[in-house]
Amino acid sequence: MFLIYFSFRFLKYKNYCVLPYVKRSSMENSLEILDRITLIIHISENYLDHRLIEQVEAWDGPVTLAIIIPSFNIFDKIRNVQIKLLHLPVNVLEKLSAHIIFESNISCTTNSVKSLNDFTTISKYPINIARNIARMFIPSKYVIIGDYEFIFSQNFEQKMRPLAKQEFTKNPKSVLVFRTFEINESVVRLPRDKSELKKLYSQGLAVQFHAKFNQGGHAIPDLPKWFNYPENNHTIIIDKILKFDRHGWEPQFISLNTIPFHDENFPYSIRDNTVLRWEMCRQNYTFMLLNNVFMMHKGIKTVDDIPKVKEMQSKVKSQFITALALFNKRMDDEYPETKRNCPTFRA
Repeated sequence: MFLIYFSFRFLKYKNYCVLPYVKRSSMENSLEILDRITLIIHISENYLDHRLIEQVEAWDGPVTLAIIIPSFNIFDKIRNVQIKLLHLPVNVLEKLSAHIIFESNISCTTNSVKSLNDFTTISKYPINIARNIARMFIPSKYVIIGDYEFIFSQNFEQKMRPLAKQEFTKNPKSVLVFRTFEINESVVRLPRDKSELKKLYSQGLAVQFHAKFNQGGHAIPDLPKWFNYPENNHTIIIDKILKFDRHGWEPQFISLNTIPFHDENFPYSIRDNTVLRWEMCRQNYTFMLLNNVFMMHKGIKTVDDIPKVKEMQSKVKSQFITALALFNKRMDDEYPETKRNCPTFRA
């Protein structure tokens, strides 16, 4: 039982308050936690539902969840979050740690938090604040900074631990890239190995992530070769080194938790995640493609979704322009020697 809401201790991070460990996983108490791969995800409080159960049950390692709540009725919202977490299945609770984040331009004392009444925060989603705060509490050396609702291939974490240890010991400034797919909504049972995925792909029921929406964002060449490479349930190998030569490329990867933090100036919906890859390129990271593991998301985005995305982006375009200018200046000041190694960063 962790439903205790009268003795909170909040931490201050910039203009935010953090309630750490509203739920702590039993995995974090294990001596083995250092060598595990922690999956980091983030959501707003209203998305805390059955999708979290599906995602955590499909992941075989520790999960850290950042939950963003608006800045009013804070203690009621915290209690509601606790109740929802309390009713999660035992196999989810043993893997899951959760932290609550909310905006506050004043202090994070109990009285200050009680006085917060900012309804404008309903429409804000400080995505990179959430990602970074979640990382600050990670006890493992290895991480995947993911998003909500993504499901991984079977035994992903177990298979990847030995290779992560081997490769990151050799080169800490490297990441292990895995392919990402979208699965048609009509598919009842998601594929958990490459042979199942290949069958759906051949039927047109699976595509590379955003292939029908923004192909340059996630496309990785030589997919037929990847599909045809024999599966091995015990050994994962590196397929090849990938060159970071497209400004819009957003590879998904396993890394050490020592990679740069996400730039918090970037608004949700315009390069908020890509910017981390940009900085890693400027820091001369190596991107290595894995052969047999993958991640997937149910639902295939198409060009019909573009107007809605563009409308959302238009509301934060000026913030993005400022963030991009500051970022490019910082990169040129800190890493002038790698400017020609990376594409020009833009929207």
